Amino acid sequence: MKRANFLAALGLTFLGAVFSSSKKAAILTDCGDPITPTVPEGPYYKDEKLNRPNIAEHKEGLPVTYLFKVEDSNCKPIAGAIVDIWQCDNNGHYSDYQQEKTLGETWLRGYQVTDKKGKVRFDAIFPGWYNGRLTHLHAKVRVEGKAPLTTNFFFPKEVEDKVYQHPLYPRGPNPVTLAQDFELRGDKDSHRRDTLLMQISHDEKGNMIAKYTIAIA
Repeated sequence: MKRANFLAALGLTFLGAVFSSSKKAAILTDCGDPITPTVPEGPYYKDEKLNRPNIAEHKEGLPVTYLFKVEDSNCKPIAGAIVDIWQCDNNGHYSDYQQEKTLGETWLRGYQVTDKKGKVRFDAIFPGWYNGRLTHLHAKVRVEGKAPLTTNFFFPKEVEDKVYQHPLYPRGPNPVTLAQDFELRGDKDSHRRDTLLMQISHDEKGNMIAKYTIAIA
């Protein structure tokens, strides 16, 4: 089955007040952070049980460090939460799937447990893109006694466009629009995507740092 058909068959914070596709105001934490919205899991999740901070393995790409903080609706950090992430490589492929011809490989997957400040760190590469999706990172967050939060995180468009000029990303800029995205195209505006934008900075060596505060209801 071709990749696009496979995706279709499976059915497929930073920016102020947030609304769902129905324009209903989002729930906010006590300190004004929007509760992190959900995005469907998609077809490429596997519970590999890989507890590791560096998920890149041998994959080529521009380095990026993900810094996540998990907090509750009272803005208190949640220690012991499991943050499980997975993403595609620089060519838009996922590990450990027959459709991707990557069975048995585990690159760009892993989880970490939040410390007493509710924080975790991952070292990875900037993801590529594939037809039907905006450039994104998947995450599943498990807090004891609560159903897992499943979502995506996104990059500012100007950041990804600059990254995709690099020769390590031969496909070039991602042309997919919000209206074409398999998981977000039901949204009537960009508020859900904008709420899930990571905050981008760079360290002293110029390497990218992507931050996001995950607020759990």
